[in-house]
This record gives sequence, C-alpha cells and structure tokens, in this order.
Amino acid sequence: MMKKIGYLFMIVIAAIGLVACNNQQSVEEKPSVSKPKPSVTEPKPSVTEPEPEIEPNVTEPKPSVSEPKGENPSTPNQPAPNNPEEKVYQNEIFKDVIVKATENEMIVKGKAQVFEGVFQYALYDGKKVVKESNYQTAGAPAWGDFEIKFAKELITSTNARFELFVFSAKDGSKINTLEIPIPKP
Repeated sequence: MMKKIGYLFMIVIAAIGLVACNNQQSVEEKPSVSKPKPSVTEPKPSVTEPEPEIEPNVTEPKPSVSEPKGENPSTPNQPAPNNPEEKVYQNEIFKDVIVKATENEMIVKGKAQVFEGVFQYALYDGKKVVKESNYQTAGAPAWGDFEIKFAKELITSTNARFELFVFSAKDGSKINTLEIPIPKP
C-alpha cells in the first residue's frame, strides 16, 4: 500500500515538472507583440526599499534614567554617584556584550547566536595568548547567554584584548570575530 502511494506521489511530481517545463517553453517560443502605448500616462507610485540596517561593532551607552544632581533621595543635597557608562559590543553573531570588573576578576557577558551553541574565545595580553577556550550556550537560532570570567592578574600590558569568534566549517579559519579592548587593571 505504501509503495503504491509512493509511486503515485512520484508520478504527480513528474507531471507537475513536465507541465512547468512546457509552460516555460511556450512562453519562450511566443513572438513578442508590441501593443501601442496610450498617450496618457499615469504616474506610478515610487517604491523605495528601506536601507539595510548596519550594526556597528561598538554602540554608545544606552541612556539611563538618572536623578538630577543634588536630588538623590537616599542622600539629599549630595550629588548622585558617578557610575561609568558601559560600552556595548556586537556584531552579526554576538550582541549586548559588556565587560565588567570586580575586585579580582574581569567578566565578559553577552549573547551569542552560533551553530550548535559553541563559540571560542581568546584573551590576548599584547600579542601573547594568555587564556583561550570554547563556550557552550543555546544553539542558533536562539540567542544564548554567556558569561566568561578571567583573573585580572592575567593582564599586564595596556594592549590587552578579548576575542569572541567561531571557526569556519569550510576552512577552519576564525570568522565573525568580535574584538573587545580590555583595560589594564
């Protein structure tokens, strides 16, 4: 019974393909007939396509609601504490990436949309790799959260950077690299 249904399905597919080929040939074989154009033309509405949005690698800090200076309800008549604004880094597969410093460590947090949820990272102190590994999060198309910690003592130069990337399935090279400068503690 299943074989008969399978054969019937294949025959229907073949028939549809033949009909499509015949229609394409008959369209190509028809001579072009030019029709006289009317002398009155109606204006056609202009159609413009929206420009694609380009996401920069670094976005400016998001504005936050803050109290006017001198009106901090917890300590009246004293200025609000000066909180440094966080930079947010992103590219095609990493977004909302921020770097936070605690007393002893640096924390890189964000979201990744990667195949099978796996990406790689490397911490460079100058040109030397001081830490590298991979990270497992939710697989694409989901945006999986990640949090990577490393000791501040690994950073000794003013030229440190943290890289998030994936390896190409085609040739094994690094692709979709997001570079994040790391300040010396």
